[in-house]
Amino acid sequence: MKNFLIKTSLFSLLLLLIIVVGFILPVTPRASKSLLYAKIQKDSLLKNIDNPRIIFVGGSNLSFGINSQMIKDSIQLNPINTGIQASIGLQYMMDNTLKYIKEDDVIILAPEYDHFYGRFVFGSEALLRTIADIDYFDLIDLNTEQIKNTSNYILKYSFSKLKPTEYFGFEESDVYSVNSFNKYGDAYGHWNMQQQKFSAHDEILEEYNPNTIKLINDFRIELEKKGAILFITYPSFQSTSYNKNVKQIERVEKELIKNNFNILGTPERYKMPDTMMFNTPYHLLKKGVEYRTELLIEDIQESTKL
Repeated sequence: MKNFLIKTSLFSLLLLLIIVVGFILPVTPRASKSLLYAKIQKDSLLKNIDNPRIIFVGGSNLSFGINSQMIKDSIQLNPINTGIQASIGLQYMMDNTLKYIKEDDVIILAPEYDHFYGRFVFGSEALLRTIADIDYFDLIDLNTEQIKNTSNYILKYSFSKLKPTEYFGFEESDVYSVNSFNKYGDAYGHWNMQQQKFSAHDEILEEYNPNTIKLINDFRIELEKKGAILFITYPSFQSTSYNKNVKQIERVEKELIKNNFNILGTPERYKMPDTMMFNTPYHLLKKGVEYRTELLIEDIQESTKL
């Protein structure tokens, strides 16, 4: 029995050592080419672009969904598209943006519908990788819920550092790469590509999470303290997927209206034809990007008189 306990303890210590070493090893060459690394560029834009500014906050419905040059030409504000990936979590997106807000900034928040259900608002593996690979200092700003979510991926993350494929024989993606973004933060590497096959978004089965509205309201309060203004819009969403989630989407709309947010458009307005989608229910082809951007410009001009 004693020998068994000793061997078990030694094995546990070895496993813990491997996990710790894997976690603290430098980012792998493969991971350094990930689209998550676009955070460095986007934070730089938030830090250095001068007023007047319009800042877009959300997941890939924004990074793969707007043409910032069109926005700049139409409303004469300097656009910053901070969108990267929804699974970073809406809370982290808002918290990170707050650090760089300037007086008179206009913020357009476009959460994915998933952010209002279950625990998605708190982030997942993408948040862990964003923190561990790019910005360790943000660890101290994570709350209990974010830590709970990301801790589920620590083993996977640590052991990924030990895979040879993270260092050799990989190819940089032509769509999901740190180099897929233009000077405004728009993902544009796919703009000349054809539609790819993908599955529609399944019906959202998780329970509605009231914390999301609370977090958005807290974001609004902090923005107002800094002299900025918040508008909320709806994500571009594939028609087929929209129809599967009508009840969930209507709940989101109802809650946003009830809480008196400045809202641009309606969910129905940003329901996108299937023919305009690229490779997920939230990602648009170039023609879809331009169509969604035109709608957004109209809504911004109507609501802000710009």
